Amino acid sequence: MARDERDQIQEMREELAQAREEIANLRVKATTTLSGTEFLTLLMVGPVIAAFVILGIIIVWKTTSNPDQVAPHLDIILVAFAIFANPVSGALGAVVGRFAEDRKTKEKE
Repeated sequence: MARDERDQIQEMREELAQAREEIANLRVKATTTLSGTEFLTLLMVGPVIAAFVILGIIIVWKTTSNPDQVAPHLDIILVAFAIFANPVSGALGAVVGRFAEDRKTKEKE
């Protein structure tokens, strides 16, 4: 009887060790880290995106609050906004693409 209990205890210890290993592996997969390049990219792109969003808010706010004053210049304002949109969308595409590639490589591991 004592031998059977010892075997059960040993099996439980082995299962516990395997469960701990699986939990450790899942924790490693769940963590997100930024490399230096990714951090610098976000640091440089962040203010550009923030300025783009703020500019869009200001355009909408000024247009709705003073449409008579803004209407004659709205075409020029929107052209400037569109020119500013190209680098922002390109930067966002690069950042999102880089994160997607990193996620695919982590899933393969």
